[in-house]
Amino acid sequence: MRNKTIILFTFLFVFSFAAISQDKSNKGKEFWLGYGYNSWFFVPDGSLPANAQELNLYITTEAAATVTVSIPNTGWSQTLNIPANTVDASILVPKTGANDARILSEGLSNRAVHIVSDTPIVVFAHMYNTQTSGATMLIPVETYGYKYFSLNYSQSQSNAKVPYSTSTTTANGTHWYSWFYVIAAEDNTRLEITPSDTTSTGVLPNQTITVNLNKGEIYNVMGKLVDGGNLLWQASKDMSGSKVISIPGNDGKCHPIALFSGSGGIRLCYYDGGEVAMQQAFPVQAWGTQYLTYHMLNNTTTDINDPFKNFYRIGVDDPTTVVLRNGTPLTGLTNNFFYEIIDSTGGDFITADKPIMVAQYTPGGNRCWNNSMFAYGDPEMIYLSPLEQGSKDALFYANRKTFIDYNYVNVILKTTGIPSLKIDGNAFLPANIKTHPNNPAYSVAVTRVPGAAGQHRLTCDSIFNATIYGLGLFESYGYNVGTFVKNLNNYTSIRNTLNTNNQLDTFTCPKTPVRLTAKLAFPATAITWKLSQVPGINPNVDSIITTPIPIGTEIINGRTYYLYTLQQDFMFANPGTYEIPIEYAATAIQNCSQTEFAKLKVLVKQGPVADFSFINQCFRDTVRFTGTSSAPGFNLSSYLWTFHDASTQSTVNAKKLYAAPGNYNVRYQITADNGCVGDTTKLINVGSGTTPVLTITASGKPCADSVITFTSSITPDASNPTTWYWNFGDGQTTTSTTSNITTHKYAANAGPISVKHLATLTTGCNPDTVTTVIPIINNNPIASFNITGSPSCPSKPLQISSGALNVSKWNWDFGNSVTDIQAPPFNYAYNNAGNYNISLKVTDNNGCGSAVVANPVVINPGPAINAGPDKLISLGTSTTLDASIANAANYDFLWSPSITLSAATILNPVATPTIETIYTIVATDKTTGCSGNDAVKVSPIPKLYIPSGFTPNNDGKNDKWEIQGLALYPDAVVTVYNRWGEKVYQAKNYYTNAWNGLYKGLMIPGVYIYVIKLSPNKPEVIKGVVTLIQ
Repeated sequence: MRNKTIILFTFLFVFSFAAISQDKSNKGKEFWLGYGYNSWFFVPDGSLPANAQELNLYITTEAAATVTVSIPNTGWSQTLNIPANTVDASILVPKTGANDARILSEGLSNRAVHIVSDTPIVVFAHMYNTQTSGATMLIPVETYGYKYFSLNYSQSQSNAKVPYSTSTTTANGTHWYSWFYVIAAEDNTRLEITPSDTTSTGVLPNQTITVNLNKGEIYNVMGKLVDGGNLLWQASKDMSGSKVISIPGNDGKCHPIALFSGSGGIRLCYYDGGEVAMQQAFPVQAWGTQYLTYHMLNNTTTDINDPFKNFYRIGVDDPTTVVLRNGTPLTGLTNNFFYEIIDSTGGDFITADKPIMVAQYTPGGNRCWNNSMFAYGDPEMIYLSPLEQGSKDALFYANRKTFIDYNYVNVILKTTGIPSLKIDGNAFLPANIKTHPNNPAYSVAVTRVPGAAGQHRLTCDSIFNATIYGLGLFESYGYNVGTFVKNLNNYTSIRNTLNTNNQLDTFTCPKTPVRLTAKLAFPATAITWKLSQVPGINPNVDSIITTPIPIGTEIINGRTYYLYTLQQDFMFANPGTYEIPIEYAATAIQNCSQTEFAKLKVLVKQGPVADFSFINQCFRDTVRFTGTSSAPGFNLSSYLWTFHDASTQSTVNAKKLYAAPGNYNVRYQITADNGCVGDTTKLINVGSGTTPVLTITASGKPCADSVITFTSSITPDASNPTTWYWNFGDGQTTTSTTSNITTHKYAANAGPISVKHLATLTTGCNPDTVTTVIPIINNNPIASFNITGSPSCPSKPLQISSGALNVSKWNWDFGNSVTDIQAPPFNYAYNNAGNYNISLKVTDNNGCGSAVVANPVVINPGPAINAGPDKLISLGTSTTLDASIANAANYDFLWSPSITLSAATILNPVATPTIETIYTIVATDKTTGCSGNDAVKVSPIPKLYIPSGFTPNNDGKNDKWEIQGLALYPDAVVTVYNRWGEKVYQAKNYYTNAWNGLYKGLMIPGVYIYVIKLSPNKPEVIKGVVTLIQ
């Protein structure tokens, strides 16, 4: 309560559940709740309206749910239809009139709130006003126990500046009671209630009262208010350590109950803001022995390393319990019930040798250090879950009703689980993860939850414990995210009897002998294994042990457990999940029957599948059995064949000689190293009859790597399927069910080689194994040869030789589509330049062929010399020969004939021939020695002479009008006209196309006029007459 300033504030409500369904958790179908005492029920000074608080229920579900919320003893009821994956926040528990459910004083109330659903749900209860709030996660009826302790906090310290230094100026409210209440879930409930201090009705410390309750009734206990005298405060007695036990009712039975603890108003430090507190307590059977803590964040930057002081109380059931804080024993047990830690600013590792409960208390920002009037946060109390009750999946809902500014999730888990830790599918920021300061195997991960009200989900491959803490100015909330509520008084396990791998068994398999073990937290006086309730187990008769003797003890999470095992093997018929009920009794169990129940869950997976094949034989022959098992995921460690005569063999495969024909059972059992078994039994027939004769024919060259063909004399017969087995004598075997012919290559020189063969028939007797011997397998010859003269030139011979011995056949390939079989030495020349591989394979006198060997050859190209164009010159003149080649300096040149040349060894000499001459040039590459040649023709032409006539009579003389010297004028045009001016002939390049006297295919004798124009660019024209004589 704020004494000087009224601040509007808000809270974030978070409710969650462990998503693993096989164990009891905060998720269930039936819940009970009371309207716990709140100082705001009454406001004596009238400063604020009385009864302004609300008790709001938040119900979340993953599947569509029909939920009924009622106060059974008044008739008030509401039914909700909640869609899947949503939250309903519509229920406000009545606080006035005939249905008023508030708990107003110590004693009996019949106004318990009942919540029932047709599908598992999570329920969160939130009591709030404008200046105060308290919230709790509800746990379902199926998790209720028979013994509880209340864990509250000191009301008399509510005004401390530094803890336990009482203020003289600030008063507590007049109704700030420490309280706890118990709800009966069943009729005929009887309780023994032992308060730890004086109650408001005068029950004295450690005085036990007996209370009878029926279903839906509540008994509330409140600490006595103590006046501070001249100090301006009143304080209720702290109810921490009050004990409640369910004892036999009128029906002679103990009934499970629920207990809630809290305060109508409490401060932890000076100027803290008078918060209400409420938490549903865990039954003693769900307490653990290992807890990791970490302070709530009280900063605005998600700084995981910013220290903040939190307080802790550790409650014990047995005062002799040894409790360690970071390995150091705690001292100063208060009221034989709790230890207190008031100096924790980081994280602690709290362990014990017996079950304990732990509550975490966080004050407002810096309230225990200074008197700041404006700081974030306010007092909150959270019941922590032990590491043993951690979950892997938690769904929570955040609701912003007023002024919560920062919302943080604290997660504690094994460091190996950090990579898989997600919130709403997103990883935590690395900067917000640190190794736990007192347990390096664990880490603390913190994240801020931003945004509007909504659902969020924590998931991880490893179990985690998590809390929510939200804070605003003068306001905060805190809450355990989600937890299992298992009975930690027992664990169960199985052990496959044939296990040889020394690892824990998490499952067994059909037909596998297995031992069942119960691990109990105290010596048992009786154990009943209710095997008759488990279909599929053998034997399935209940086992009742009245004086069980443990086979040993085991330390689990620091607590000693006694091991009880049925001294016989059990087997399950089929895969599946089986639950074996176990009822055990012990004097240490604090309920009326001194009995508890456990369920041993057994996962039975499909094991290895045993199978085998066999060859039917006549009774005089050995039957061969081949194991053909399937065992994916298993490591097979042993094999057992059991025959009709009780003889056994322990190998993968087996063989058996039967003395007489007949039908015989053969059992084959395989066992994996984890003890899982697979077996099968088959009936075989051992016949009698005529044994066929088996022979082998071998063909092929006796050479290494050559294919040798083996043929069995027993051929395929569709009416009697056959299997052919071959052992090639070199460690290789093969089997066929389709052909009596097989092939094989032998890789090395060996001999003699024994090849064994067996053919087995489906019906009838099988022949004996036969053997054939291959005298020797010859090594293959090695091909080799040498090449002399490479690199070479086109048409230049290479010399080829070889030193290979005992060669009967040579096979050459020159790499240019040319092959040959001649024996070396010999010469070979390539016509064209290029890079070639000459390869050789030889065959020796045994007919064995070698591998192909190849040697490279380089044939350099000849020079690409061009002698230039043919030339016509005037007789008695000279011309330069226009030969050409790229990079002329790289070559030597030689012209022939050289008699009319100015020089014979240069590229472009001057030629002065007197007759038509063909000049040949040879170019030789100075580097490779390769040469190339070309030729040019030079024709001397006499001076121009025009004959006056010709005789085209085909006598070989003057048959054409040849004009001497006209070849020097390639562009000259000759035109011939008749006396009437008609053109009868015209030609260019006349020296190659002289007139033959024809005009239109007819010979035309007579006299004609000619006009010769020597050049189109010159005006000179020669005219005259020519006579064509026939």
